[in-house]
Amino acid sequence: MREPLRDLMDHLGVGYILSAYETCPWSAYGDEEEDEESGDGSSASDSGLSCSAEVRMNSDADELEAELQIMRDNPTGDEKPIEQVFWLLAKPATAGKWDVKIARVKNENKGDSVHGWEAKAVSFFNACVTELKMEKIPDIDAIYEREMNKKDRLSDNSQGGSSKAPKIKPQALLGMKGGMGK
Repeated sequence: MREPLRDLMDHLGVGYILSAYETCPWSAYGDEEEDEESGDGSSASDSGLSCSAEVRMNSDADELEAELQIMRDNPTGDEKPIEQVFWLLAKPATAGKWDVKIARVKNENKGDSVHGWEAKAVSFFNACVTELKMEKIPDIDAIYEREMNKKDRLSDNSQGGSSKAPKIKPQALLGMKGGMGK
């Protein structure tokens, strides 16, 4: 996935180009008022759940990182207190374009085996940031299913058209009406 820095920033949810040492953060915390309104019985504040994301440029403005973390105040069972859900590293390539070198989503980096992995990972991050901008904790599993399992043109299993080869009449192609020169 190579694109100009401006486009990459837009796809990551940042509306401007970051300078050296600059960071663009987002975060959302479990809020009791939101939980009472939802009425579904699940409460982010009961588990002390919070989510933060940031896009940052390094000191030389030649590396861009994006990261999304879930933090739990009271982890249960095998849950980790801090879970890194997303991490991306992009560097300048050629002709003013930037290349995503590593994109790890839920500790998976399938860049070599899944077509369009980097673009799907950036879409995943953008969907999470959109939720964070609305001060909601993103549903990571639902967004993962929606964004990472999208079928693109090259990975689609459907075949267009018929499975039978068309019957071609050579006379029709050559403009012959009756055959044998008639």
